[in-house]
Amino acid sequence: MTLPILAAVALGLGLLAWLLIRQALRTLQLLDDSYARLASSRGALAASEARFRDVAEAASDWIWESDEQARLTFLSSRFRQITGHEPGLWLGRPLLELLISDSAALQNWLQAPQDAPLRCSYRAADGCERYCRLAARAIEHDGKLLGYRGTASDITEETKAQARVQYLSQHDALTGLPNRSRLHEYLERNLEALRSASTLTLLYIDLDRFKPVNDTLGHAAGDEVLIGVASRLRQCTREGDLVARLGGDEFVIVVHRMSDDTDIDRLCSRVIEAISAPFIYEEHRISIGASIGVALAPADATHANELLRCADIALYQAKDSGRGTWRAYGHEMDQRLHERLRREEELRLALAEQKLEVHYQPRYLSQDMRINGAEALLRWPHPERGMLLPEAFIPLAEDSGLIIPLGRWVLHQACRQAAQWPGQTVVSVNLSPLQLHDDKLLEEITRALRESGLPGERLELEITESALLQEARGTLELLNRIKALGVRLAMDDFGTGYSSLTNLRNYPFDVIKIDNSFVAGIEQSIEDHSIVRALIELGRGLQMQVTAEGVETEEQLRLLTDDGCTEVQGFHMCQPLPAEALQALLAQDETDERSR
Repeated sequence: MTLPILAAVALGLGLLAWLLIRQALRTLQLLDDSYARLASSRGALAASEARFRDVAEAASDWIWESDEQARLTFLSSRFRQITGHEPGLWLGRPLLELLISDSAALQNWLQAPQDAPLRCSYRAADGCERYCRLAARAIEHDGKLLGYRGTASDITEETKAQARVQYLSQHDALTGLPNRSRLHEYLERNLEALRSASTLTLLYIDLDRFKPVNDTLGHAAGDEVLIGVASRLRQCTREGDLVARLGGDEFVIVVHRMSDDTDIDRLCSRVIEAISAPFIYEEHRISIGASIGVALAPADATHANELLRCADIALYQAKDSGRGTWRAYGHEMDQRLHERLRREEELRLALAEQKLEVHYQPRYLSQDMRINGAEALLRWPHPERGMLLPEAFIPLAEDSGLIIPLGRWVLHQACRQAAQWPGQTVVSVNLSPLQLHDDKLLEEITRALRESGLPGERLELEITESALLQEARGTLELLNRIKALGVRLAMDDFGTGYSSLTNLRNYPFDVIKIDNSFVAGIEQSIEDHSIVRALIELGRGLQMQVTAEGVETEEQLRLLTDDGCTEVQGFHMCQPLPAEALQALLAQDETDERSR
């Protein structure tokens, strides 16, 4: 009886022990799982921290934390790489001490909801000022402010790029001078601030003879000259004055507190003298000049555009006066400008409607006084002012750009009319210096000869020596290509330039024309006669035909003939004639020749 009871007790105790062991094993498994999860969480946390460190150090931002008084309590190691400062040296110091910012502005920004970052600057360890974008969030616990946490993004390069864009928007990229936009803003601000006794003087400067620099030596040379002009203009002005470039070869000087005419004249003279001094470019001496228009505020205008317009009008007057000078604006100039614009429009209309005429002055062989050719001379039968000579409108045509279409019209007209002349009579046509820079000149000459049927050897083109001083690099090639058409080339106004012998030797001229200023004095001046005789001998030595212009007396004709001049032209023999009259004269001359 006892044995079964003991067996039952033992069985119960064994079952209880099994249950306890099973529970213990289950608890151990749960602990193992818990430890595994804890280890996994710790690993994930470590990996997350490692990723955070990697991202923080790879980013361009540095991370900061501070207490509630904005004293720094943490700085990421990226702080050292960007600023050059050791983070440990800044812990415990106010954030404001690092930043270049207003204390109140920074405190207000920290206390306000930080929807927008704060742009500020700081001094790096190397002493350079750098720029950053500051972001921040408040650190709170149970409603209590514990401090601030945020990032600082370095935006130094971005800020510099924005400043560069802003600078370029208001300054000329080549010279560094303020541009038209900056000038206009400057004028409007200063004009508004003018007090009753204050003045503002504006000098509008246009460079003379600048275009040939680009054409002859290239745009690199032109750029160097413009940079040099900018430098010289700065040296002519005082601190507080403004020098600006409007574009091309136009500059402006704005001067404060200068209204006395003597002071303005002295400044203009100094500017022209400074610009006229030669520039040196790759061993080339470059000489240009300047014309200046002057306007005063508030006497002439009180708004920027109006002040510039007044100075521009005065500049036109300076150019009309021969360039290399200055003129102050006067209200009567408006009338002259309107008159100039009206004349320009009249000339444009006369050309379009072919209301111009070509007259011809015969050229005679000095030995037998036979007509050998005729020079084409443009005339403008103006409905109000009568028959106008070239000197009355050619300068206007050159300034307005009309000289190119005008020159083309004369060339075609002369070739058509000369094709009807008898024999081998040559027609000579003057080329403006500006026409030598016309890309279509060769094409126009070829077309004029082809359409008129005039042989190339019966066309002579007259080029002034001064035009060759402005020649482009391709001028010699252009003249050789013109010569290939059979066309004759004459150097007009010979002896009045600066490099006559060089030009005669280097360019393919057939004829030299002695300027009438020398011919006029051969009767009274031994010097003038000697010059003319030397020029004739020079032409003979170079096997060129020599034509004397402006022969007005029998004695001049005799002296030129005795000296061996090939051709003569002037009022003594014949004045310029309309095309029909010349045609009749040539027919009569041919009849007389047959009857001899």
